[in-house]
Amino acid sequence: EEFAPTGLEAMTTTDPFLMDLNAQNLRPRDYALKLVEDQSWRRITGWIERLECTLNAQQIRAVAPIVCTIDEMWEKRAEASTCFANGQPSERCNCLWLGAGGSGKTWAYTKVLRPLFQRFFGFGRYTAGAPTHAAARLLGAEARTLHKLANISPNSALHRGAIRGQRNKNDALEQQILASLACIVDELSMSAADVYHALGLRFSVKRCEDWAQDLSRYLQEWFGKMPIGLQLCDFLQLRPAAQASQHNAAELGRLLFKNSMGIVVHFTGTGRFSSCASGQALVAILQHMRQGTAMTDALWAQLQSRVYEVQQLQDLQTAPSRRAFLRAYWGALAWEQVARLQQLRAVLEAEDAGERLYFVQAIDKPTGDATLSSAQVSAALQCLNMTKTGYLIGMCPLFLGVDVRISCILPEPLLTRELPCIVRRIELHPKEPPTPPGAACVVLQYPPLGVLVEVADSDYGQFQVPGDDVPKGHFYVRPVFNKQSAWVFEVPLAPQRVLTHFGLQGITARSGLLAFLNQPPWMKDGDYGLALYVMLSRATKLSDLWLIGVPERPYFEGFLHEHNKTLVDRMSLFERLSVQSEQAAEKYIQKLLWRGNAYVNRTLGVSGTGQAKRRRLTGKTAVA
Repeated sequence: EEFAPTGLEAMTTTDPFLMDLNAQNLRPRDYALKLVEDQSWRRITGWIERLECTLNAQQIRAVAPIVCTIDEMWEKRAEASTCFANGQPSERCNCLWLGAGGSGKTWAYTKVLRPLFQRFFGFGRYTAGAPTHAAARLLGAEARTLHKLANISPNSALHRGAIRGQRNKNDALEQQILASLACIVDELSMSAADVYHALGLRFSVKRCEDWAQDLSRYLQEWFGKMPIGLQLCDFLQLRPAAQASQHNAAELGRLLFKNSMGIVVHFTGTGRFSSCASGQALVAILQHMRQGTAMTDALWAQLQSRVYEVQQLQDLQTAPSRRAFLRAYWGALAWEQVARLQQLRAVLEAEDAGERLYFVQAIDKPTGDATLSSAQVSAALQCLNMTKTGYLIGMCPLFLGVDVRISCILPEPLLTRELPCIVRRIELHPKEPPTPPGAACVVLQYPPLGVLVEVADSDYGQFQVPGDDVPKGHFYVRPVFNKQSAWVFEVPLAPQRVLTHFGLQGITARSGLLAFLNQPPWMKDGDYGLALYVMLSRATKLSDLWLIGVPERPYFEGFLHEHNKTLVDRMSLFERLSVQSEQAAEKYIQKLLWRGNAYVNRTLGVSGTGQAKRRRLTGKTAVA
């Protein structure tokens, strides 16, 4: 029976290339091959750019085992008249993809495997998740956070009894977990081990009856006998955000992960980065950080040339640098910095666009029966926000045309945090006083009735919220109540391109990055080394970085290794396992009959040599 969870039925592809492929009724191996060698054109921000969608040798070897499994499931499908690959594979396929940021892990998934899952499984029969909303967004509209998939909150008990005792909701998400033929977990290094265990156990509990699983073997039979498992990570990037680990559950989570390792692929490409001298200089700096080696004086001088003092930022706000400065991402390591940068960015962008800037005041109310003294009220008004996480801004800056993101989870399906949007209309409250003519900035006295936004994501082209009489792909964002240390009533929107290092994880800052690298007093040295690496690796070339608060030279050489020895050792183990998997990859290529394709043959080199022809990771942009 066809199944589509609530909201996902609107998620149909509008990509002409995929629509044409779907019309050809290809089997999975041929469908995937078309994606592997596809080349397409796309218009981005006014420039005509060519995106090479072909995969390199590592990526072809990485996707081949999964394509093989789907092709076998298609051959064994219950109904030959459909393309639904619901047959039982001869063995389950578990893959672990590792590699530095920009090495092509997510690219290979989103450009080949995701369209393959959608075509041969359907939107409701695979599950994708990541530890954060920002990371989940990069997997597609259907992806969820791991907490959502595990049905837990940060305060939940994570022991086995608590997970097994969860009430059956029988909702769309539980049905999707039950029906899933593949599960994808991205940014695994950012997931706490006890959360990972809760996720795996929940899948097994929900699936054990239909999938004939002995629940006592859930640690050996990954995620409820999931036919296809794909985990992506780089253990030399950010660790999980602070959360009290529940020791026994954490140990079980580590054992579950250890047992899941089947095919290991270590990506070494550098496709995010430009092939120009500046791009290769940034690659060299990042390699020194990963390898713990000393850089040359000339390379250190190049890095220092991108360092600015705060006072120098005023110069960047004037032509000709202003446009590039306002197109770039802005990032910092502490919410206190990000909250202030959000306000500054909005002021500059509104001025640049010639639009009136509206500040929506949050309404903060103490919880319970507490009342505040005048001194406490004054202190509260000086806080940028009253929440622990900073998601709801104390003064939300909005203007027509501004790029924003959803800053909290909304009740409507698919309207998740970090969803990118564009403000199209602001519905002011009827009691709002008239705005003075020519006013460039207005502090609203009442919360607006709603803000009409357009989703900046092609997957949402057919999306509509029931009851909203607006064009497809648009919806109203209304003020919400959020209970933290106080009740906060605010419009859940925030500037799109101002983020912490956790929010920037996985993002490619093609238009540059202004990075504030000051180490917060509460951040440990090991985490600071990882955060530095993440921030620098977002840009595509060194000249696209504006760096504030850069630490001394040793932080870019042996610091990462010195303070993260366990992670370094773990990555060395995975690299050794990856060599074994690469040597065995040829059998999947042969089984798929891909050796008959000129592009695959040229990319992989001579069959059986075990030597991958090293090609630059594709997906990088070349301006025509």
